Amino acid sequence: MKKIIVLLVLTVLFLTGCQAATGSGEVSKTDEPITVRVGVPNAPPALPVLHMQQTNALGDNVSIEIDKWDTPEQLIAMVQDGNHDLFAFPLTVASKLYNKGIEIKLTNVNTWGVTYFLTTDSTLLQWADLKGKTIYIPLQSSPPDILTQYFLESAGLKIGEDVQIVYSTTTEIAQMLQAGTIEYATLIEPQVTAAMQNNSNIRVAFSFEEEWQKLKGGDSLIPNAGFGGLTSYIDENIELVKDFEEAYENSLNWVNDNPEEAAKMAEEQLGLKAVVLTKAIPNMGLVYKNSFEARDDLQGFYELLYQFDPTSMGGAIPDQGLYFEE
Repeated sequence: MKKIIVLLVLTVLFLTGCQAATGSGEVSKTDEPITVRVGVPNAPPALPVLHMQQTNALGDNVSIEIDKWDTPEQLIAMVQDGNHDLFAFPLTVASKLYNKGIEIKLTNVNTWGVTYFLTTDSTLLQWADLKGKTIYIPLQSSPPDILTQYFLESAGLKIGEDVQIVYSTTTEIAQMLQAGTIEYATLIEPQVTAAMQNNSNIRVAFSFEEEWQKLKGGDSLIPNAGFGGLTSYIDENIELVKDFEEAYENSLNWVNDNPEEAAKMAEEQLGLKAVVLTKAIPNMGLVYKNSFEARDDLQGFYELLYQFDPTSMGGAIPDQGLYFEE
């Protein structure tokens, strides 16, 4: 009888030990579903996120919820509403938020040199020819806006005196240009390709990449947009953010390697035309760099913008605290 009792006790202890060991492995995991809420525009930075969403790139237990913004004001509201986690940022907006004391970090730069100046005016040959004209620009205080003003002023033109600027959304500007109701506009891909396909009178007057290189020298690229989030969210979800960054880079490479499939996906999810995107993706400047690795490019860009207009940066060049180092 004593032997039986001893055996029962040992068996209970053994099973309890096994359960404890198994349980300790399960404690570090979570069965709770996680949702990452991401704010993106109808623009190149959104495409990798669509692929991540479609392929469950963060795992079956982590879903990605996408909300779209059309203006910097909508983006800023998303950052402040507490209902979103990660965001696609125009780099000037990221700087302004950071300098206002909103604790954000830029995690990557993913879009480079995608901006062009379009016109239906066959006589436009140089920036100085825009004297007396009205030009249309999307996203006030975005890199395309600041760079347009920089190139105009470098050509000796004064904004508000020699040339007038009107702001509107990217979609509205593309539509007006295609309809022939405006003649001069700054646009980014894929709207550049779409506009030129829909109106044969539209042409690229200036590539911002080429204009940048003329003024700066060398073969440097213009950083345009990146991803980031609130510092508190990143600190509290560091491994998830690292996973997001790795998946984003992989999906960005997939977009570049599979333009037709990526374009079809974007048509279904964003309402963009696949036939346009297929041709535009190779010109979208989608290149992944961790923000810490891209800080020299960013600092040079921010310094230029600061010299041109300190208010475009929020009054200061961001310090190293803006950059997320994996």
